[in-house]
Amino acid sequence: MVGLKKRATQYHLAHLYEHGRIDEDQRTPLTGGIGQPLLPGAQEWARNVIAPDPTCAKCLIALAGIGWEGQVSQEELAKLAGVSLRTIERHRPHLVAADLVTFRPVTMRASGTSGYVTGRRPDRFTLMSGLTAARLEGAAWDEAPARAEAVINRVRWFVGTTPEERDNGIKSVTWCLRNGWPEEALLRALDSSENRQAYRPGGYLSKLLRKLPVSYVVPAQQSHRGEFPERRLDCPVCDTPFKTRLPGNVLCGGAICLTPEKAVIPPSSTVYKIA
Repeated sequence: MVGLKKRATQYHLAHLYEHGRIDEDQRTPLTGGIGQPLLPGAQEWARNVIAPDPTCAKCLIALAGIGWEGQVSQEELAKLAGVSLRTIERHRPHLVAADLVTFRPVTMRASGTSGYVTGRRPDRFTLMSGLTAARLEGAAWDEAPARAEAVINRVRWFVGTTPEERDNGIKSVTWCLRNGWPEEALLRALDSSENRQAYRPGGYLSKLLRKLPVSYVVPAQQSHRGEFPERRLDCPVCDTPFKTRLPGNVLCGGAICLTPEKAVIPPSSTVYKIA
């Protein structure tokens, strides 16, 4: 049926069985085998991404076989990608540097009040698009301090601070918002739902914010679905403020301006350049 000789067919069937794609009868496909994608869109996205090199592309497709995010050790990733552990150790930083995936360590802590780290579980990963969110402009830039104060108010552990510490926290969050960070991502990074007791809330807030990259990288799942963070811009033509989820430089109507008659220089006007 596939145009292969008997020996080659037996070899590839054994390979499929070894990787959990078919049952032991070497006839029945297994839908939940190792490397089977939980979300088909993830591997479709990974195959179309321009990776730093072919080995990174192979590793990215292997991660996408688990899903848009998940938990995997370096040994498991090496097995899924069909490469050595040394290759994974060498190429994993390349994927991180290209903003195509992020890894977060998962530690095991002792039970009780001590909370000592006793070990480490496989890292959690999230596939990233490599696209950074645009910086705020115009009216959205001016509104950032008020939005930052609203974000600070939702961080449950940021209490008992002095007015100076609170103002510094608002300034730090304002800087993140102006660099394209959405409020939801900042709240997740700050563990806003945790009702913990921070010894120095101002210092702990600064420590968490320093861990964040300068620009917000859009997760791959959001970019694949076209779900970019909402931002406020001023239309370059008519100067009208509007909200959009589209990436890059857009107009109030997306690719067109909805009110070109309000433009300072109408698009149809002749512009003379003075030498």
